[in-house]
Amino acid sequence: EMAKPSLNEPMGPSTRDNRPIKIAEAYEREFERYLIRQALESRDSISMELALSVVEGDKIPIENRLLATLALEPKASAKRIATLLPQIKRAPNDEELLRLAQFPDEAGVGDALKAVLQNESSRAGALEALLRLHNRLDAAKLSPLLTQAAKLLLQGDDSSKDLGLQLVAAFELKDAEAEVVALVKKSSPTLIVASLSALAETRSSESVLFNDIFKTSKDNAIRDASLNALARSKAADAGALVLALWPDLSVTQRRNALDRLSTSKAGAKAIAQAVNAKTIKPTELDGNVVERLQIALANDAELTTMMQQLGSLFRPVLNLAGNKDSFVESDLTLDGPFTVETWVKLNGKKIGAEDGILGSQGQLDMNFFNSQFRVWVGDGIGDAIVAKKKMGTDNWTHVAVTRDAKGQLKIYINGELDNEQSKPAPQKFDHLRIGWTNRQKGTNGMLTEYRVWNRERMADEIRANFDRSLEGLPKPEGILFFATGASSWGKLKPGATITKTSELPPLLTAEESKVVDERFTKFRALANKPGGDPTKGKALSAICLACHLIQGQGGNIAPNISGAGTMGSEALLRRLITPNAALESAYRIYRVELKNGDVVDGFFVSEDKDAIILRQPGVPDKRLPRNTVRDSKFIRRGMMPEGILDAMTPEMVTDLFSYLMSLKG
Repeated sequence: EMAKPSLNEPMGPSTRDNRPIKIAEAYEREFERYLIRQALESRDSISMELALSVVEGDKIPIENRLLATLALEPKASAKRIATLLPQIKRAPNDEELLRLAQFPDEAGVGDALKAVLQNESSRAGALEALLRLHNRLDAAKLSPLLTQAAKLLLQGDDSSKDLGLQLVAAFELKDAEAEVVALVKKSSPTLIVASLSALAETRSSESVLFNDIFKTSKDNAIRDASLNALARSKAADAGALVLALWPDLSVTQRRNALDRLSTSKAGAKAIAQAVNAKTIKPTELDGNVVERLQIALANDAELTTMMQQLGSLFRPVLNLAGNKDSFVESDLTLDGPFTVETWVKLNGKKIGAEDGILGSQGQLDMNFFNSQFRVWVGDGIGDAIVAKKKMGTDNWTHVAVTRDAKGQLKIYINGELDNEQSKPAPQKFDHLRIGWTNRQKGTNGMLTEYRVWNRERMADEIRANFDRSLEGLPKPEGILFFATGASSWGKLKPGATITKTSELPPLLTAEESKVVDERFTKFRALANKPGGDPTKGKALSAICLACHLIQGQGGNIAPNISGAGTMGSEALLRRLITPNAALESAYRIYRVELKNGDVVDGFFVSEDKDAIILRQPGVPDKRLPRNTVRDSKFIRRGMMPEGILDAMTPEMVTDLFSYLMSLKG
């Protein structure tokens, strides 16, 4: 009896992202309703059902009964919501619609939802709400209802058509494709782009149409959208058509086409054939695309032939099997200042003190207790220093520990100083073994680019070289031990083997380092060049908004860069030129392999027993039902593409940095 109806006003901008939210008395009313509902939800479901049965014929207001009904378990409340909604004069809110849309197969529920969608006064608002909620809904169950609604919208004005196209894209309404194709042929440029984007999401088979549009259109946005739709098409000839366009594609278009094609088995096959036919150069494939090809094609003959041309993508690493013999008898000694550094990838669901990089019984144990890299020292010292950041599994990470002449230690993670607060540990450590820890189980993972120095390397040295391989270069001054791949590690115990893999850290060879250094030199000069136009730079930053937030606007996939200017141009350049070198684990790509052979990469949003939700730039969140998933995991790459600056003119780079450096938070 205490619950009062929601208030629609007043509204105001959110301080977080400027979106409109309820404020003042409207917000306070929602909080009151929240407290009442929380109290109701604390009751057991049987007593709540009985209470609602008693009051259904009573004088308790309908709004109060609706609120109480929402306090029930979702499926139990759906039928009651369906019965109560026709008795109210307002449009249903998001949660009431969610209950109907989650259980359309329950008696009377589907009919209630259909009535809401057929009502002209409530249709648009209800569909917009379903779009907001789409990643919580089973698209297959709702497809007949939503397809009918989308077809009606696609016959309306531009605003209605836009809403209809959003529905087609978000719920992948394949049965509405004919109406969307009609829009492509007779709409404004803006609607044509939106229509092509919707057809890309449904994986439309209209490959000839997409190919013709790309060849004949003079509008760059339309050409890009048609190429995207063609590369994602399920048509048997889609891959061949994309590759026929290859000589006319820009660097960015080629990269995007490879990214889209490699997500399906047919597209992967087309790429492998093109590499073997020398239409695509092996250097155009990055590790991400190659990994997808391996998943999609497995033991395919075309893949085998292609992989022979990509030997540089497969390199040997030290593999440790996770048992008591998983280490190397290296017999290293540390005396005085030193630096120990390596790239490490730990496997399994849990990281602990059994995983480590170097140790000796009773003297030293560099391990990952509680997922944090630490240096344990004997002689009663214990934990001399512990990293602040936690390690993630199945993710290559560079760790380094240094000691100065006084025995003070520092830890670096991915080239950046993590912790310098340590207990002094100046003693000599001898008979050290690589990968050894003082536990029954041993290290489960891989090591490469393992370096031991007889001096404390400084922060700028580590930052500059942690992602540069020393393989093939003259031996640097001060290095005591260096091993990468198949080079001499020492005596391998039974649990330690040399294994070739394409799952490599973002290490640059000497030749690659030279190219990257040249790019840094080029873009550093442009980034620091005076006279850039921040207004033009802001327009260019639209490419950033697909993933990043800037002053409340943009996507929610990557870090907020509203304070980019405080980072400095050098740090920004590193993130743009080598985005995967020091990738934070929170922003790694989550890869889902589907049973039909497709591969879907995105930012992990959530998962439950029914589905996995992924977020990708510029498209609605994807709901992948569990019964369609073969495997899923995080990989050591982020959503940030490489080569963004390469596609810009020098003036554009200067303008972009002029704007980014003006952002101070």
